Amino acid sequence: MQLPTLDKFPKRVLAAIDIETAFIVSRLIVAAERLQVFRTLQGKRMKAAAIGRTLKIHKSYRDPFLNSLVSLGLLHKAGDTYWNTRFAEKYFIDERSIYWTRQYSKECVEAYKALAFLEKTLALGRETHAVKGLKKARYVQEMARDRRQAEDFTQMLFHFHQEDAEALAKHLNLSQHRAVLDVGGGSGVMSIALARKNPRLRACVLDLATVCSIAARNIRRAGLTKRVDTLPGDIRRRLPTGYDVIMFCDIGSLSKELLRNAYKSLPPGGLVVAVDRYLSDDGTKPLDRLVAQFVSSSFGQATRSDMVGVVQSCGFRAVEASNVYRDLWVITGSKPDKVG
Repeated sequence: MQLPTLDKFPKRVLAAIDIETAFIVSRLIVAAERLQVFRTLQGKRMKAAAIGRTLKIHKSYRDPFLNSLVSLGLLHKAGDTYWNTRFAEKYFIDERSIYWTRQYSKECVEAYKALAFLEKTLALGRETHAVKGLKKARYVQEMARDRRQAEDFTQMLFHFHQEDAEALAKHLNLSQHRAVLDVGGGSGVMSIALARKNPRLRACVLDLATVCSIAARNIRRAGLTKRVDTLPGDIRRRLPTGYDVIMFCDIGSLSKELLRNAYKSLPPGGLVVAVDRYLSDDGTKPLDRLVAQFVSSSFGQATRSDMVGVVQSCGFRAVEASNVYRDLWVITGSKPDKVG
Protein backbone atom coordinates (compact mmCIF):
# COMPACT_ATOMS: atom_id res chain seq x y z
CA MET A 1 0.00 0.00 0.00
CA GLN A 2 1.32 3.42 -0.97
CA LEU A 3 0.50 6.55 0.97
CA PRO A 4 -0.37 9.72 -0.96
CA THR A 5 2.77 11.58 0.11
CA LEU A 6 3.24 15.11 -1.15
CA ASP A 7 5.55 14.07 -3.98
CA LYS A 8 2.60 12.19 -5.51
CA PHE A 9 0.57 15.39 -5.94
CA PRO A 10 0.87 17.42 -9.16
CA LYS A 11 3.65 20.03 -9.05
CA ARG A 12 1.18 22.81 -9.79
CA VAL A 13 -0.69 21.86 -6.61
CA LEU A 14 2.45 21.74 -4.46
CA ALA A 15 3.54 25.15 -5.74
CA ALA A 16 0.41 26.68 -4.19
CA ILE A 17 0.78 25.10 -0.75
CA ASP A 18 2.93 26.63 1.97
CA ILE A 19 3.53 24.96 5.32
CA GLU A 20 0.67 26.72 7.13
CA THR A 21 -1.77 26.13 4.27
CA ALA A 22 -0.79 22.45 4.24
CA PHE A 23 -2.33 22.03 7.69
CA ILE A 24 -5.71 23.24 6.38
CA VAL A 25 -5.40 21.27 3.16
CA SER A 26 -4.71 18.05 5.02
CA ARG A 27 -7.80 18.61 7.15
CA LEU A 28 -9.94 19.11 4.04
CA ILE A 29 -8.66 15.80 2.64
CA VAL A 30 -9.42 14.04 5.92
CA ALA A 31 -12.95 15.47 5.80
CA ALA A 32 -13.33 14.16 2.24
CA GLU A 33 -12.34 10.70 3.45
CA ARG A 34 -14.62 10.81 6.47
CA LEU A 35 -17.52 11.84 4.25
CA GLN A 36 -16.39 9.19 1.71
CA VAL A 37 -16.44 11.65 -1.19
CA PHE A 38 -14.14 9.55 -3.37
CA ARG A 39 -16.01 6.29 -2.74
CA THR A 40 -19.31 8.02 -3.50
CA LEU A 41 -17.92 9.20 -6.84
CA GLN A 42 -16.18 5.93 -7.68
CA GLY A 43 -16.85 5.18 -11.35
CA LYS A 44 -19.50 7.88 -11.69
CA ARG A 45 -20.14 11.58 -12.20
CA MET A 46 -22.45 13.56 -9.97
CA LYS A 47 -23.79 17.10 -9.83
CA ALA A 48 -22.90 19.26 -6.85
CA ALA A 49 -26.46 19.27 -5.51
CA ALA A 50 -26.64 15.47 -5.60
CA ILE A 51 -23.29 15.17 -3.81
CA GLY A 52 -24.47 17.62 -1.18
CA ARG A 53 -27.67 15.69 -0.54
CA THR A 54 -25.95 12.31 -0.46
CA LEU A 55 -23.13 13.34 1.86
CA LYS A 56 -25.08 15.93 3.87
CA ILE A 57 -22.86 18.89 2.98
CA HIS A 58 -24.57 22.26 3.48
CA LYS A 59 -24.94 24.29 0.30
CA SER A 60 -23.07 27.23 1.89
CA TYR A 61 -19.85 25.21 1.92
CA ARG A 62 -20.59 22.52 -0.67
CA ASP A 63 -19.17 24.24 -3.75
CA PRO A 64 -16.07 25.73 -2.05
CA PHE A 65 -15.34 22.32 -0.55
CA LEU A 66 -15.69 20.43 -3.83
CA ASN A 67 -13.80 23.12 -5.75
CA SER A 68 -10.93 22.90 -3.25
CA LEU A 69 -10.68 19.19 -4.04
CA VAL A 70 -10.59 20.09 -7.74
CA SER A 71 -7.77 22.55 -7.10
CA LEU A 72 -5.87 19.83 -5.22
CA GLY A 73 -6.06 17.51 -8.23
CA LEU A 74 -8.43 15.07 -6.51
CA LEU A 75 -11.60 15.84 -8.48
CA HIS A 76 -12.40 16.83 -12.05
CA LYS A 77 -15.11 19.40 -12.77
CA ALA A 78 -17.23 20.27 -15.80
CA GLY A 79 -20.00 22.78 -15.18
CA ASP A 80 -21.52 21.68 -11.88
CA THR A 81 -20.58 18.01 -12.36
CA TYR A 82 -17.73 16.37 -10.45
CA TRP A 83 -15.85 13.06 -10.70
CA ASN A 84 -12.68 11.48 -9.32
CA THR A 85 -9.29 12.02 -10.88
CA ARG A 86 -7.13 8.95 -11.45
CA PHE A 87 -4.95 10.19 -8.59
CA ALA A 88 -7.89 10.02 -6.16
CA GLU A 89 -8.99 6.62 -7.44
CA LYS A 90 -5.49 5.20 -6.98
CA TYR A 91 -4.59 6.51 -3.54
CA PHE A 92 -7.96 6.81 -1.83
CA ILE A 93 -9.75 3.76 -3.24
CA ASP A 94 -7.43 1.27 -4.98
CA GLU A 95 -4.68 1.58 -2.35
CA ARG A 96 -6.96 1.83 0.69
CA SER A 97 -9.55 -0.42 2.25
CA ILE A 98 -12.82 0.92 3.64
CA TYR A 99 -11.38 0.10 7.06
CA TRP A 100 -8.51 2.51 6.45
CA THR A 101 -10.93 5.19 5.29
CA ARG A 102 -12.96 4.92 8.49
CA GLN A 103 -10.28 4.29 11.11
CA TYR A 104 -7.33 6.34 9.88
CA SER A 105 -9.45 9.42 9.17
CA LYS A 106 -10.89 9.12 12.68
CA GLU A 107 -7.38 9.02 14.15
CA CYS A 108 -6.42 12.07 12.12
CA VAL A 109 -9.27 14.10 13.61
CA GLU A 110 -8.14 13.12 17.11
CA ALA A 111 -4.63 14.24 16.17
CA TYR A 112 -5.87 17.66 15.04
CA LYS A 113 -7.58 18.16 18.41
CA ALA A 114 -4.38 17.29 20.24
CA LEU A 115 -2.23 19.58 18.11
CA ALA A 116 -4.35 22.58 19.08
CA PHE A 117 -2.58 22.48 22.46
CA LEU A 118 0.92 21.62 21.26
CA GLU A 119 2.60 24.66 22.79
CA LYS A 120 1.25 23.82 26.24
CA THR A 121 2.27 20.21 25.78
CA LEU A 122 5.82 21.32 25.03
CA ALA A 123 5.89 23.70 27.98
CA LEU A 124 4.37 21.38 30.58
CA GLY A 125 5.96 18.10 29.50
CA ARG A 126 2.67 16.29 29.93
CA GLU A 127 0.89 14.09 27.43
CA THR A 128 -1.40 16.09 25.16
CA HIS A 129 -4.61 14.49 26.39
CA ALA A 130 -3.83 15.62 29.94
CA VAL A 131 -3.27 19.27 29.02
CA LYS A 132 -6.89 20.04 28.17
CA GLY A 133 -8.69 17.03 29.52
CA LEU A 134 -8.93 15.26 26.18
CA LYS A 135 -9.89 11.62 26.13
CA LYS A 136 -6.83 9.45 25.68
CA ALA A 137 -7.09 6.80 22.99
CA ARG A 138 -7.14 3.38 24.63
CA TYR A 139 -7.19 0.96 21.73
CA VAL A 140 -7.12 -2.22 23.79
CA GLN A 141 -10.12 -1.29 25.91
CA GLU A 142 -12.04 0.15 22.95
CA MET A 143 -11.49 -2.92 20.77
CA ALA A 144 -12.43 -5.29 23.57
CA ARG A 145 -15.70 -3.40 23.99
CA ASP A 146 -16.60 -2.36 20.42
CA ARG A 147 -16.55 -4.94 17.62
CA ARG A 148 -16.89 -2.29 14.90
CA GLN A 149 -13.89 -0.43 16.31
CA ALA A 150 -11.96 -3.69 16.53
CA GLU A 151 -12.72 -4.58 12.92
CA ASP A 152 -11.87 -1.14 11.54
CA PHE A 153 -8.56 -0.91 13.41
CA THR A 154 -7.51 -4.52 12.85
CA GLN A 155 -8.38 -4.68 9.17
CA MET A 156 -6.85 -1.28 8.51
CA LEU A 157 -3.54 -2.73 9.69
CA PHE A 158 -4.10 -5.98 7.78
CA HIS A 159 -4.18 -4.08 4.50
CA PHE A 160 -1.48 -1.60 5.50
CA HIS A 161 1.07 -4.26 6.51
CA GLN A 162 0.82 -6.58 3.50
CA GLU A 163 4.14 -5.46 2.03
CA ASP A 164 5.82 -5.49 5.45
CA ALA A 165 4.62 -9.05 6.05
CA GLU A 166 5.88 -10.31 2.71
CA ALA A 167 9.26 -8.63 3.28
CA LEU A 168 9.54 -10.12 6.78
CA ALA A 169 8.70 -13.63 5.54
CA LYS A 170 11.37 -13.31 2.86
CA HIS A 171 13.96 -11.94 5.28
CA LEU A 172 13.46 -14.17 8.32
CA ASN A 173 14.91 -17.68 8.12
CA LEU A 174 12.60 -19.98 10.08
CA SER A 175 13.48 -23.20 8.24
CA GLN A 176 14.78 -24.76 11.48
CA HIS A 177 11.77 -23.74 13.55
CA ARG A 178 8.38 -25.35 13.84
CA ALA A 179 5.95 -23.04 15.69
CA VAL A 180 5.53 -19.26 16.03
CA LEU A 181 3.54 -17.45 18.71
CA ASP A 182 2.51 -14.11 17.21
CA VAL A 183 2.00 -11.99 20.35
CA GLY A 184 -0.46 -9.16 19.76
CA GLY A 185 -0.67 -10.50 16.21
CA GLY A 186 -3.85 -8.61 15.41
CA SER A 187 -5.14 -9.35 11.94
CA GLY A 188 -2.80 -12.32 11.45
CA VAL A 189 -1.10 -10.64 8.50
CA MET A 190 2.42 -11.56 9.69
CA SER A 191 1.52 -15.14 10.65
CA ILE A 192 -0.17 -15.71 7.30
CA ALA A 193 2.89 -14.49 5.41
CA LEU A 194 5.27 -16.63 7.49
CA ALA A 195 3.09 -19.74 7.06
CA ARG A 196 2.96 -19.24 3.30
CA LYS A 197 6.73 -18.91 3.13
CA ASN A 198 7.41 -21.90 5.42
CA PRO A 199 5.16 -24.87 4.55
CA ARG A 200 6.08 -26.84 7.71
CA LEU A 201 5.61 -23.95 10.11
CA ARG A 202 2.66 -23.55 12.49
CA ALA A 203 1.61 -20.16 13.84
CA CYS A 204 -0.76 -18.85 16.48
CA VAL A 205 -2.10 -15.31 16.87
CA LEU A 206 -2.46 -14.29 20.52
CA ASP A 207 -4.71 -11.26 21.00
CA LEU A 208 -8.06 -10.02 22.32
CA ALA A 209 -11.05 -12.25 21.67
CA THR A 210 -12.68 -9.64 19.41
CA VAL A 211 -9.48 -9.31 17.40
CA CYS A 212 -8.94 -13.08 17.17
CA SER A 213 -12.35 -13.54 15.54
CA ILE A 214 -11.32 -11.06 12.83
CA ALA A 215 -7.93 -12.73 12.38
CA ALA A 216 -9.65 -16.11 12.06
CA ARG A 217 -11.64 -14.82 9.07
CA ASN A 218 -8.45 -13.60 7.40
CA ILE A 219 -6.82 -16.96 8.04
CA ARG A 220 -9.79 -18.82 6.52
CA ARG A 221 -9.66 -16.61 3.42
CA ALA A 222 -5.96 -17.41 3.12
CA GLY A 223 -6.72 -21.16 3.29
CA LEU A 224 -4.42 -21.67 6.28
CA THR A 225 -6.74 -22.82 9.06
CA LYS A 226 -4.81 -26.09 9.45
CA ARG A 227 -1.55 -24.31 10.28
CA VAL A 228 -2.52 -20.91 11.72
CA ASP A 229 -4.61 -20.69 14.89
CA THR A 230 -5.86 -17.90 17.12
CA LEU A 231 -5.74 -17.77 20.90
CA PRO A 232 -7.68 -15.15 22.89
CA GLY A 233 -5.66 -13.89 25.81
CA ASP A 234 -3.80 -11.09 27.57
CA ILE A 235 -0.28 -10.59 26.21
CA ARG A 236 0.82 -9.15 29.56
CA ARG A 237 0.27 -12.48 31.31
CA ARG A 238 2.46 -15.59 31.22
CA LEU A 239 2.80 -16.61 27.58
CA PRO A 240 1.86 -20.14 26.50
CA THR A 241 4.61 -22.69 25.88
CA GLY A 242 5.04 -25.03 22.93
CA TYR A 243 6.46 -22.45 20.52
CA ASP A 244 10.11 -22.15 19.52
CA VAL A 245 9.62 -18.63 18.09
CA ILE A 246 7.88 -15.78 19.92
CA MET A 247 7.25 -12.73 17.77
CA PHE A 248 6.19 -9.17 18.61
CA CYS A 249 5.19 -7.07 15.57
CA ASP A 250 4.17 -3.43 15.49
CA ILE A 251 3.40 -3.07 19.19
CA GLY A 252 5.97 -0.37 19.95
CA SER A 253 8.84 -0.45 22.41
CA LEU A 254 8.90 -3.79 24.22
CA SER A 255 9.04 -3.78 27.99
CA LYS A 256 11.40 -6.02 29.94
CA GLU A 257 8.33 -7.71 31.39
CA LEU A 258 7.13 -8.82 27.94
CA LEU A 259 10.60 -10.01 26.93
CA ARG A 260 11.17 -11.87 30.18
CA ASN A 261 7.83 -13.63 29.71
CA ALA A 262 8.96 -14.62 26.23
CA TYR A 263 12.27 -15.88 27.61
CA LYS A 264 10.51 -18.05 30.20
CA SER A 265 8.13 -19.57 27.63
CA LEU A 266 10.71 -20.34 24.95
CA PRO A 267 12.63 -23.63 24.95
CA PRO A 268 16.46 -23.58 24.91
CA GLY A 269 17.53 -22.41 21.45
CA GLY A 270 14.21 -20.61 20.95
CA LEU A 271 14.05 -17.35 19.03
CA VAL A 272 12.51 -14.00 19.98
CA VAL A 273 11.60 -11.68 17.11
CA ALA A 274 10.71 -7.99 17.48
CA VAL A 275 9.54 -6.17 14.35
CA ASP A 276 8.77 -2.46 14.27
CA ARG A 277 9.72 0.93 12.92
CA TYR A 278 12.13 1.77 15.70
CA LEU A 279 13.82 5.15 15.82
CA SER A 280 17.25 5.44 14.24
CA ASP A 281 20.16 5.49 16.69
CA ASP A 282 20.49 9.28 16.41
CA GLY A 283 16.76 9.65 17.06
CA THR A 284 15.95 11.58 13.87
CA LYS A 285 14.03 9.00 11.80
CA PRO A 286 11.41 7.97 10.78
CA LEU A 287 9.68 11.34 10.71
CA ASP A 288 6.10 10.11 11.07
CA ARG A 289 6.98 8.00 14.13
CA LEU A 290 8.71 11.02 15.69
CA VAL A 291 5.86 13.48 15.21
CA ALA A 292 3.33 10.90 16.42
CA GLN A 293 4.68 11.53 19.93
CA PHE A 294 2.75 14.80 19.97
CA VAL A 295 -0.64 13.23 19.40
CA SER A 296 -0.57 10.75 22.29
CA SER A 297 1.10 7.91 20.39
CA SER A 298 1.94 4.92 22.55
CA PHE A 299 4.84 3.68 20.42
CA GLY A 300 7.52 5.17 22.62
CA GLN A 301 10.88 6.61 21.65
CA ALA A 302 13.18 3.59 21.79
CA THR A 303 15.96 3.49 19.21
CA ARG A 304 17.15 0.30 17.57
CA SER A 305 20.19 0.25 19.86
CA ASP A 306 17.95 0.73 22.88
CA MET A 307 15.88 -2.29 21.91
CA VAL A 308 18.94 -4.44 21.24
CA GLY A 309 20.15 -3.58 24.74
CA VAL A 310 16.79 -4.43 26.32
CA VAL A 311 16.64 -7.80 24.52
CA GLN A 312 20.19 -8.61 25.66
CA SER A 313 19.40 -7.61 29.24
CA CYS A 314 16.62 -10.21 29.37
CA GLY A 315 19.08 -13.06 28.73
CA PHE A 316 18.92 -13.46 24.96
CA ARG A 317 22.14 -13.98 23.02
CA ALA A 318 23.30 -13.39 19.44
CA VAL A 319 21.02 -10.33 19.37
CA GLU A 320 20.96 -8.63 15.97
CA ALA A 321 19.09 -5.76 14.35
CA SER A 322 18.61 -5.72 10.59
CA ASN A 323 16.65 -3.68 8.10
CA VAL A 324 13.76 -5.61 6.58
CA TYR A 325 11.99 -3.18 4.30
CA ARG A 326 12.03 0.61 4.01
CA ASP A 327 12.17 1.77 7.65
CA LEU A 328 11.00 -1.55 9.11
CA TRP A 329 13.56 -3.32 11.31
CA VAL A 330 13.70 -6.76 12.91
CA ILE A 331 15.57 -7.55 16.12
CA THR A 332 16.24 -11.22 16.86
CA GLY A 333 17.78 -13.00 19.81
CA SER A 334 18.22 -16.62 20.88
CA LYS A 335 17.67 -18.23 24.24
CA PRO A 336 20.87 -20.07 25.18
CA ASP A 337 20.84 -23.85 24.75
CA LYS A 338 22.09 -24.16 28.30
CA VAL A 339 20.49 -21.73 30.71
CA GLY A 340 22.35 -20.82 33.88
